Amino acid sequence: MQNFENRLWATSVQLAGEAGMEFTVPCSRNVQDLLAAGVKDMLREKRVSEEDLEQADASLSRLVGEMVRVTRQLGSNALSGEKIKIREGALVQAKELCPLWPFG
Repeated sequence: MQNFENRLWATSVQLAGEAGMEFTVPCSRNVQDLLAAGVKDMLREKRVSEEDLEQADASLSRLVGEMVRVTRQLGSNALSGEKIKIREGALVQAKELCPLWPFG
């Protein structure tokens, strides 16, 4: 399932990038921890079918989408030539959507 965890992280980075954003280093660690915990829950619950993986992907897309929305709402600006940074506060606010299986 490490591959799935890596895939989820790649999806997170891609979704943020499509919005012209990137995670700060501390926020990226928090997101990766959240993904690891979610994958662990999937294994514990023996929910690793293709349908389960798709549900986890959909939940992640909602979370990252909310992080992007919150970051925009906060009016975060990027330095010239850099992407807007998604910070930990955006993750905290996005987690208010939970429970979003398997991420809380």
